[in-house]
Amino acid sequence: MELSALTFVDVAGAGALADAARDLGGRRRLVLYRPPDALPRILDLLWPGLPGIEVRTS
Repeated sequence: MELSALTFVDVAGAGALADAARDLGGRRRLVLYRPPDALPRILDLLWPGLPGIEVRTS
């Protein structure tokens, strides 16, 4: 998912992404390309080590 145009994300938005990643059931992963700086921090703080999500900054 390309997120470079996204300028803001809150905990509810991060939670929706975490839920979507969990719903993949370990068979696939949700890849987030160039998210806002706060999103990886929120994910690491509230959902550390979530296996179904990958963040790529470049």
